[in-house]
Amino acid sequence: MALVSTSIPNLLNGVSQQPSSIRQVTQGESQVNALSSVIDGLIKRPPTEHIAKIINSAVSNAAIHVIDRGEGLQHILVIQATASTASINVYDLQGNAVTVTNASATQLNYLKCANPAQDLQFLTVADFTFILNRTKTVAASTATISGSLQSTEVQEFADLPTNASVGNLYKVIGSETNSFDQFYVKALSANTYEETAKPGETFALDNLTMPMKLVPLTDASYITSENPNGNYFQLDFVSYGNRTVGDSTSSPFPSFVGKKLSNMFFFKNRLGFLADENVVMSAAGDFFRFFKKTVTTLLDDDPIDVSVSHTKVSLLKHAVSFNESLTLFADNTQFTIENLGSLTPKTISIIPSTEFENDAAVAPVGAGNYLYFVSTKGDYSSVREYYIQSDTVITDALEVTAHVPKYVPKNITKLSTSSNEDILVCLSSEDRSKLYVYKWFTDGQRKLQSSWSTWEFATGTSILDTHILENDLYLVISRSDGVFIEKMKLQYPDDTGLTFNVRADRKTSLTGTYNSTTNTTTWTVPYVYDGAMTVVKSGSWASRKGVDITTTRPTTTTIAATGDYSAASVIVGVPYIMTYQFSTQHVREKEGTQSVQSGRLQLRTMRVNYENTGFFKIQVTPEARTTNEYEFAGVVLNQASSTIEDVILSDGTFRFPVQSKNDRVAISVSSDSYLPCAFQNAEWEGFYHIRSRRI
Repeated sequence: MALVSTSIPNLLNGVSQQPSSIRQVTQGESQVNALSSVIDGLIKRPPTEHIAKIINSAVSNAAIHVIDRGEGLQHILVIQATASTASINVYDLQGNAVTVTNASATQLNYLKCANPAQDLQFLTVADFTFILNRTKTVAASTATISGSLQSTEVQEFADLPTNASVGNLYKVIGSETNSFDQFYVKALSANTYEETAKPGETFALDNLTMPMKLVPLTDASYITSENPNGNYFQLDFVSYGNRTVGDSTSSPFPSFVGKKLSNMFFFKNRLGFLADENVVMSAAGDFFRFFKKTVTTLLDDDPIDVSVSHTKVSLLKHAVSFNESLTLFADNTQFTIENLGSLTPKTISIIPSTEFENDAAVAPVGAGNYLYFVSTKGDYSSVREYYIQSDTVITDALEVTAHVPKYVPKNITKLSTSSNEDILVCLSSEDRSKLYVYKWFTDGQRKLQSSWSTWEFATGTSILDTHILENDLYLVISRSDGVFIEKMKLQYPDDTGLTFNVRADRKTSLTGTYNSTTNTTTWTVPYVYDGAMTVVKSGSWASRKGVDITTTRPTTTTIAATGDYSAASVIVGVPYIMTYQFSTQHVREKEGTQSVQSGRLQLRTMRVNYENTGFFKIQVTPEARTTNEYEFAGVVLNQASSTIEDVILSDGTFRFPVQSKNDRVAISVSSDSYLPCAFQNAEWEGFYHIRSRRI
């Protein structure tokens, strides 16, 4: 029996549901509340920070949109609605309410719907945020153009009379065989005419059935300490352009009239709408004009109204600008609007690009060179990574959940991405206390990291929405006592004055009040929570900074400690647990790519290599036996920095016994501490016996 050993080069590729014998060496059995970082290794995920409470009662269903108009001009829009009521609120990123004016009964009527989270769609273009209610049918106004045509019709424009009365309307019939040659003119003077629309026909969209706008404004009357610039928002209907030339044949209503709009987009300086199989875009640079300027010729900046052509019904649900083109998503097909120079009614071309199922309930999102979208497979979701190979112009969508087919649940409601952090966050209505996180890293054409993990939050958490701004993940969370804004810094910077980032959710800074009679310091928490909480001396303390304080919970909004801790602020938060379970270890050959199933491997010991770590536990659970636990608390003998009651972050190797057959033991590492932990790789040593000689 030979003593053998090998290493696990890193722990960066998350969870795999494949049999352990065919997994990558760098994949694990489970990963909860951990982040796979190519820089720091496998670490405890960043904590959330409490920003503000914005609503005083729980919310189960709301439409939420982050208005991003650039740094310092970012707001969170919240719309609550039912079939009979609606309300709209806007908050800045610090949770301060911003006034919304003109939200009268008429305006709010457009927002009424049974399921606002699904029925309402948003699009921010410059200072305009458009709000679309997908349950409303677009209608034409019943108003008609006044006036009547003169009885005299002329063949050509040159045949018009030279002594017309001002306001007279004439029809130029053009070719007798082509009704599209016809147009109408109005006399501005005896011998001056302009093109106009045919009288007696409807000519306008019903603006009350079209998407609304939310526009930021400023006024001195709204200036407060929280709003020094006097910002406010105005909700209103959009004045979409009318038909000013031609008639219902030569300048017809957009094809979305009489239909329900499914989504909005902005592409090539045009505002666009999807309705059934139709793609309708405004005039170039004139977002609210969907009629022609003239019917005598086709202009390059005219509105665009086309439908997709395919062998099966393709109801369009989403449109995403990606890789200098526009990708359209139907339930089973993806289409691409080719980007060949200027986009005009003459040059537009829509072609089917791929045939993948798409969950219409969740909007695809882009990140760098990739576009992510979801399809449903029974009780689970499949996430695909859509890309275009620039050198071959090949379009494909790889399934990034192929190795975890039963990991991401169905009913995904939101995808959020960051190209800065190479991260995708999935939110499912099946369990709103969890986020499913995909982390990747590419080196040229090679993807070196493809990691799935789960981030879990405290019981009672219901995440309504997520959005990533730069390197921060914003969460809108409903709990029994209200709705909160929280923020997670994905780059986990050190807390001010400390050498680490305190790992505790709902983190906030508080200063206590000392009662000398009872020798007690009390802190008041800005939210209700009835569990144990972490209280850590902030970097403002002169000594012992970063250590935790033993506390009690007198009430659900207060924390108490014996002694005087009122000299400086403390960091308060809710503890959470990180766990990572290793895959079953195997003897491998062919440079670690193939496991050897014959023979017996008896694991003897294992090592994990850690860096900048303060605490973790190892759990070894042999089959049908009790769990053995081995704790690392940061203290290493014979190190000068290992002093009592100080925070100690160490680098090194932690060795622990296993003493079990490789496939009859579960090995995991966990941390419930506020201190950081980071693991680079691992090694194992064991006895291996095989009766035959490998050839």
